[in-house]
This record gives sequence, structure tokens and C-alpha cells, in this order.
Amino acid sequence: MQVNVIFNRKDDFLEEPGLIGQYAVPILEEKSVWGTDAPTRIAYMDTQDIARLTFIALRNEKVNGKLLTFAGPRAWTTQEVIALCERLAGQDANVTTVPVTVLRFTRQLTRFFEWTNDVADRLAFSEVLTSDTVFSAPMTETYDLLGVDAKDIVSLEKYLQDYFTNILKKLKDIKAQSKQTDIIF
Repeated sequence: MQVNVIFNRKDDFLEEPGLIGQYAVPILEEKSVWGTDAPTRIAYMDTQDIARLTFIALRNEKVNGKLLTFAGPRAWTTQEVIALCERLAGQDANVTTVPVTVLRFTRQLTRFFEWTNDVADRLAFSEVLTSDTVFSAPMTETYDLLGVDAKDIVSLEKYLQDYFTNILKKLKDIKAQSKQTDIIF
């Protein structure tokens, strides 16, 4: 029995708490949305798509020993994700932009003290943000190798559209139900 060896690199997941928790929820709750001025772009990908592609790759001998990169269809900046959430929510966000230089300075400052090392570690992402890197990769070769149609991959737009459609419907239903149960004496 031959076992396929697959090396897999990936960008960030759509399901990361950051996308919904940092952008969508605060916009709906009319709270501040925190972002940066970084030009860094990330091609988010659905975990279910990654699992499906990995499963297909495991069963495909042509993939043995190959380096596969899994990335979403498009790379997004923080500002673009916020704008997409605003459009889908139908309301403007109260955006607080933190310059990346402030994050880097704070990280450097907190590295001097042992009791703030955890803070410095959590701010390590600021180094990535200042790199002006696009965290994406062309997927055509991977799709061809695995026999997958690019149209079957969930995009960030589709993921957030589904989220906002479902949550706005639930909010509307809850509001309608709460009005129905109000009793005035």
C-alpha cells in the first residue's frame, strides 16, 4: 500500500473569529471596528474547502510529494473586508484605524519587560502587516491537479453574504417576535 505525501500551505480561514467577531458583529451592533492602515492582503479560504481539497489530494497519486498551496479566490485588505461588511450589513461602520507603526512601536516597547512579553508576542502580527505582502497564491495548478472547479470554492463575499443574510433574517424575526409579545395595560 502506497501512502501519498502531501505538503499543504494555506492562507487564513474564513471561519476565523476575526472576520465575524472583529468586523461583522461590531458593525451590526454599531460598535467600533478596529482596523489597520496596512496594505497587506490575505486570501481567506473556507475550512470545508480545505478539508475537501485535502481529501481529494490524499486519494490522488499525482499529488504525491507535491507542495500544494490553498488560498481563497481573492486577497483582501482589512479596509476592503470592512467595506464589504458595511455593504452587506447595509450600514456604515464606526472604524477606528490603528496605524501599523503604532502597533510595531508598542510591540518593541513591550519586549523590554518580562511581564509584558505576552503582549509583545500577541503583537507579532504587526511585523507581517508591515511587510506589504500579499498572502495569496494562484490556485489554477492546484485546481487542475485535483480536478476541482474554481467556482466550487467559497469566496469571502459568499461566506459573508450567507452570514449577513442569515443573521439579519434572525434579527428581523426576533424583533418581530418581541413586538408581538409586548403587552400594554
